[in-house]
Amino acid sequence: MTYHSKVNSVTWPLPDDSTVEFELHPIGTTFNPVGGVYIFCRTAGDGQWNPVYVGETGDFNERLNTGLQSHQAWPCIKRNGGTHICVRVVSGAAARLDLETKLRQSLNPPCNKQ
Repeated sequence: MTYHSKVNSVTWPLPDDSTVEFELHPIGTTFNPVGGVYIFCRTAGDGQWNPVYVGETGDFNERLNTGLQSHQAWPCIKRNGGTHICVRVVSGAAARLDLETKLRQSLNPPCNKQ
C-alpha cells in the first residue's frame, strides 16, 4: 500500500477514512527531545511511500537517533528497506498511543506484526 507525499511531508490514512500529515526526514536526522508518533517508511516511487513500522515515543531524538541501533524493530526496518522517518508531535502518552494504534490498524506495516 502506498501513500502520497508533498515536499517534506506524507499524508497517511486512518481507519475512519480521515488522514493525518507527518513531517518526512531521512533516517539519521537529529530530532528535538519531544514526544510523538513516528513511521519508518521507504519510497514506492513517484512521491509515494510504503510504511514499514509505526511507533510512539516520549523523545524523538532518543528513540530515533541516539537509541536507534537498540530499537527492537531496527533489524526488520533495515530488512524491509526503511530509508525515512515520518514524525508528528503529539503531546500526552494516551494521545500518542491512540494515534499509533489507529495507524497500525490502517497501515498494517510489516515490522509491527507480532
